[in-house]
Amino acid sequence: MVRTICFGLLVWLSVGKVDAQDTSQVFSYGTFYAQLLHHHPLVKQSNLISESARRELLIARGGFDPTLQGSFDRKVYKAREYFNRSDFFLKVPVWLGGADLKVGYDRNVGVTLSDDIRTGPEGITYLGFQVPIGQGLLIDYRRATLKQAAIFQDMADAERVKVINKVVLTATKDYWDWYFTYQQYLLASEFYQLANVRFQGTRQRSLIGDLASIDTTEALVTLQEREVSLEQARLDLQNARLILSNHLWGESEQPLELPETAVPQSTLGRVIEPAELNDLILLARQRHPEIIKYDFKRQQLQIDERLGREMLKPSLNVNAAALYQGRFFNGQETRTGIPYLNNNYKLSFDLYYPLLLRKERGKLQQTRIKLLQNDLEQAQVQREINNEINAAYNEVKTYENQINTQLRSVANQEILLRAELQKLEMGESSLFLVNARESKLNESRVKVASLKAKYEKTLATLLFAAGLSGWE
Repeated sequence: MVRTICFGLLVWLSVGKVDAQDTSQVFSYGTFYAQLLHHHPLVKQSNLISESARRELLIARGGFDPTLQGSFDRKVYKAREYFNRSDFFLKVPVWLGGADLKVGYDRNVGVTLSDDIRTGPEGITYLGFQVPIGQGLLIDYRRATLKQAAIFQDMADAERVKVINKVVLTATKDYWDWYFTYQQYLLASEFYQLANVRFQGTRQRSLIGDLASIDTTEALVTLQEREVSLEQARLDLQNARLILSNHLWGESEQPLELPETAVPQSTLGRVIEPAELNDLILLARQRHPEIIKYDFKRQQLQIDERLGREMLKPSLNVNAAALYQGRFFNGQETRTGIPYLNNNYKLSFDLYYPLLLRKERGKLQQTRIKLLQNDLEQAQVQREINNEINAAYNEVKTYENQINTQLRSVANQEILLRAELQKLEMGESSLFLVNARESKLNESRVKVASLKAKYEKTLATLLFAAGLSGWE
């Protein structure tokens, strides 16, 4: 019986790894990552950030929408028409020069109206414009708002990438936690089966008087301890499977459950070469959402600064309109050209200029302070991101070395266990020593699985530090 038990253990040691059942299906990280990006609700919700920015851009474009305006005012008292005033016009904003085109119809009649506003029963049609020739000629609030809204759309895209990266980081860590608990469960199950075989063998030998009953007790205690470990490993696996299911969604936004037959991939994703560190740092400078947001914020502040400089100019607006009798433009009058315009037009100037400009200068100085603050914050964030990338890379390489060292330790412990089993077969060892060797080997293999999971989670942290969600 001792030969039978030892032979079974040696065969198990010669395998050197734990395989999944034939009925299991491998749910690789690549499949999980693709499903995450396509169906996770938070990823879909992040698309709404860009959608909201597009709506802000649409709102800003509304500042250049043509508008139809008008007013009507009439007073009649004791059959006497005091006044009948109406003015309807179409106003069309123009991007170039901040001008507004205006075409309308004006009719003012009544006994109480003065000559300067009376038009006669036929009314007056007019075509004119308003042009700022001082403040607002190069840029005004409408154009500044539209430009900033376009930049805000790019900022929203960067924010969307940031949200996706956070979702991927959390989900990736949950995937590799599931990997670890699965490997831990398989190891606990294998070691429980070995303890059960040993217990059955020692009990039969004890019944025929070949071994003392205390050896059966020793085997039973080991079996019970490993049974407790197996139950705990099963519980950890079930909980890890439930946590990972939080990230699984179907095409119709229905939550999915990770099937019990699904198993994680058993191989590491990739090994980072030293040259890739510089590539990640360069990519972070170009594409990291936080750094990009500072770049776009600087562009918005530069627009504010330009607008602030524009506000230092005097506000001088020219209003001019050609007047035509009647409700429609008269072709005959139009053909008369300049002589007609010399006798039928309206012209006005509006001037506004605060002499001290304290409000305008204060706003401009505030904008320049914000620009300096933005640059200083960006420099600090850039440094922190570089250090986070280097720290994550150092951690990755450390786990890589630890895994290799731990694998060599497992190989050496397997040699020691084989030797202990051979000594047991020759009667030169005890069941207690064999159990101790097995327990130590089990701890080492669990440690390998734990280090592999930490290695993969640190890889995800490295990607997140560089502002990425996956390897390109």
